[in-house]
Amino acid sequence: MTWTVVAAVVLGALSPVVRGLVWGVPVGFLSVATVLRSFIGSALTVLVIGGVAFFALRAAALPPEWVDMGTGLLGGVLGLLLLLSSARRMRDVRGLSILCQRLQEEDVRPQAMRALDRLLDRVRRENPQRYIALVLMATGPLTQAGMWNEARSRLRGLDDEVLTGPQSVLRNQALATCELQFDDIDAAQRAIDRISRPTESSIEVWLVALEALLMALRGDSERALGHLGTQDTEDNPSLRASHRLVRAHILASRSDEEAAVAELEMLRREAGRAGLERVVRPRGPASPLAEQLLQSENQSG
Repeated sequence: MTWTVVAAVVLGALSPVVRGLVWGVPVGFLSVATVLRSFIGSALTVLVIGGVAFFALRAAALPPEWVDMGTGLLGGVLGLLLLLSSARRMRDVRGLSILCQRLQEEDVRPQAMRALDRLLDRVRRENPQRYIALVLMATGPLTQAGMWNEARSRLRGLDDEVLTGPQSVLRNQALATCELQFDDIDAAQRAIDRISRPTESSIEVWLVALEALLMALRGDSERALGHLGTQDTEDNPSLRASHRLVRAHILASRSDEEAAVAELEMLRREAGRAGLERVVRPRGPASPLAEQLLQSENQSG
């Protein structure tokens, strides 16, 4: 079974490359565990197929060299077909997942972004609905990596006529958040206005917080405070941080700097440095206070 062993080793070695090509991911982005699983899985598949074929062909009384070559070829071809079939299952989601993880690594971020653009552009040509789903999935990782412009561009490019109701809600909520990173309050408001209200409660609470933030940024503190109302944020730390952000802007707009700073300190304790950075941009009444706290943190660090 020399040919079978050779085919198993060759296909096992090529399997990570094949998966990377099918998923639209550079091979270097695959984890060691993924490479090992791919190698072992493909090699074992070829060996099993080759073993079965060996006994079947030997029973046919063929010359030994034909049996050896036939089992190797059969194992290699069927192993390759099974590898391609396996790699193509959910290939876009797998590729997106790997690339989004790599976006968080600064040294490979440009390469990951180029690969992500290629993946999304291909899916947009092949399946518009799947493209929408992938863009919505990629928005969070893109913004976490600080790539707000890329996220905003993709969200803006989605066709409103193609979006389903739930997709429209998620897209416009995310787009409003992105627009705020560029201090475009009017664009953020337009994105929110496109959402049919009320929506499901888990999303509605965030929309209310976002609307209150827009009011606070415009200096309409009374309306912003009233809009927040008495929402329960006890079991939702992220929502509680958003409320603190809004209240900090409200207090700063009322010239109550001491209370605003206290709110910002609580925000920093609960959400870390990222919480204060959310106060700095978009620009609002509490932004200078947040900048002072960040500068103080840098100096003490």
